[in-house]
Amino acid sequence: MRYGSRRRRRGIRYKRSRLGGPSRVGRGTARVWFRLILILLLIVIPGIAGERFEAGRRIMVYDTKAAALVSMPLELYVERALAAEMPASYHLEALKAQAVAARTRAIAGHCSRYPEANVCTDSGCCQAYLDDAAQRVKWSLSYPLFRAKLERAVVDTAGEIITYNDEPILVLYHAISGGRTEDVELVFSEPLPYLRGVDSPGEEFGSKYKGQLTVSREKFVKLVNDALPDAGLTAESLESQVEILVRSASNRALATRLGGASAEGRKLRSLFGLNSANFTIAYTAKEVIFDTVGYGHGVGMSQVGAEAMARAGANYLAILTHYYTGVQVTDY
Repeated sequence: MRYGSRRRRRGIRYKRSRLGGPSRVGRGTARVWFRLILILLLIVIPGIAGERFEAGRRIMVYDTKAAALVSMPLELYVERALAAEMPASYHLEALKAQAVAARTRAIAGHCSRYPEANVCTDSGCCQAYLDDAAQRVKWSLSYPLFRAKLERAVVDTAGEIITYNDEPILVLYHAISGGRTEDVELVFSEPLPYLRGVDSPGEEFGSKYKGQLTVSREKFVKLVNDALPDAGLTAESLESQVEILVRSASNRALATRLGGASAEGRKLRSLFGLNSANFTIAYTAKEVIFDTVGYGHGVGMSQVGAEAMARAGANYLAILTHYYTGVQVTDY
């Protein structure tokens, strides 16, 4: 009897699918056609994406790939920086927070490497950048959907920047804090009241929340001794020669002893290309093992932390005022 009952129920579902509304297959086909139509529109009509950003304030951008100084609409630049700096799959509110941060960086001042520009497209100096062609390559068939999502993040925050005492702030951000961000003066030179360490919970889903790097004892000794000749490390004595002396409130290594030399934790991070200065060191008979938590310098907004806050229901204003202490989000 149960077998017959299941057959009848399956029959009812089948008829409803055929007569009462679209089946799962039908809905899937419709989504495929919708995406194909969007792609065709964006191919057939050149420049359709981003035209809404042509009006308004313009800034000077030094395009390092083209080696050229370009006058560009501010909001178009923000969309392209956003495409490069944060995954387009992130929650819309996290993307809005990143858009405001990118806009603030463009408004705040001049590029140190190319003084004639407001910003450059080198992430090591200012912010990363993806033009329309690069976005198409990066996102492939998802391009129309991701592009529309990023444009909404930019439009919904248009003209907004982060200020402290009515001035644009120095925007710093990173991928994953590892649970708490860092006071700016512990990483860079100048203390700033809005770049203070804050808790950043819920980041464990980030793909680089934890990392590990293994090097041979000989390589460790060579790299350290070449960089710090007073260290005098030997492969056989690392356990007694290497020590983390001071950690910050975010658990990042601040001071280390390396034999006869001392170094900041960020020096070791740079020397070995570690994901974070929040690291521990362990040893085997032949190797040195670094275990890291977090990814990046740890100052300012954690992007994965912003995503965690957005998933929990926070809007972009709450995200920005959490990671940048005492700021306001205002129109420039």
